[in-house]
Amino acid sequence: MGDFNISTIASGVSIGPASAAFWTDQDLSNMTARMRVLLRLLSSPVGGFHAQLWSYFAAGSAMFNARQAIFYHRSLGRCLRYSLISGQGPEALDVTEEAFDAQHQALLCLTEPQLLNNSRESYDNPLSLAYTHAGAGQYLLSPLPNTSAALVFVVDSHEDCGENQLSPEDKETLALLAEGVARMVHLHASPEKILRTQEGFAVSGIHSLAEYIEIASLPAVFGIPGRVMDVLQRRVGQSSMSIDEVASELSISKRTLQRRLQQADINFAMLRDQVRFHYSIGYLVDQNLSIDQISTALDFSDRTSFTNAFKRWTGLSPSTFRKLFRDYA
Repeated sequence: MGDFNISTIASGVSIGPASAAFWTDQDLSNMTARMRVLLRLLSSPVGGFHAQLWSYFAAGSAMFNARQAIFYHRSLGRCLRYSLISGQGPEALDVTEEAFDAQHQALLCLTEPQLLNNSRESYDNPLSLAYTHAGAGQYLLSPLPNTSAALVFVVDSHEDCGENQLSPEDKETLALLAEGVARMVHLHASPEKILRTQEGFAVSGIHSLAEYIEIASLPAVFGIPGRVMDVLQRRVGQSSMSIDEVASELSISKRTLQRRLQQADINFAMLRDQVRFHYSIGYLVDQNLSIDQISTALDFSDRTSFTNAFKRWTGLSPSTFRKLFRDYA
């Protein structure tokens, strides 16, 4: 599966009628039954993003007899955490945003499904991140294919839990659940916010500063678009924001980067414009940087190029924008 992106959780996704727990009368210790459930979840999704994520959480919890399911997703230097206590409906799906740190990094760098025991792992272990949200127990963790995200199921520990090993059946089930969630997110991918850059960010007319800030906010994106935006943000005011330099930092060729972004219906210029517009608002209003300083920080060739881009985004020149929202706010 290729990389994908998804707009922020506040995208109006519908919970709708949650997917019925059609697996309740099946023996989910049986791999054949598990495969049937996973196939149906994949082929017959019901409701919006939250409802479908709930379906995978609830089905996986039933398969592993888990008490909690968690989905971590890195986006733009932050980490979104979706969690659900077993037995609750989709309306109980909890979504929080956390600062991304080394513990998240370790969790999202997993290469294959694995099991960890709280009682056996040191709390200093980076993967103890999962424990801080769910308490003692066994942790079944799996990365999502081709993205900075991970799926976690929390199971009550038993005295005879043995070594930190997953059975072949559980390992395969966990990997398939992660693939299903990745595919589900891909189907809900929405580059609409970024695609606005094709016609300029702002519609006709002058907006309030709050509206401009909202228009310039950075969307949460998965996969290669998210990685590109992370790199671009790190480079603001520091180094080149060219596609060649970004591809080099990602250790892929320029052509590969272009192809993978095209698969997500986004191009590099869209992402870079979104990042540049986001930072230009703060530079103009909050930091009161000169036009030349902003042009340099955002890696424009000169102030005229920045001015033309800003006019395309807002219909206003940078100096006019500053007068409206700083001097006369």
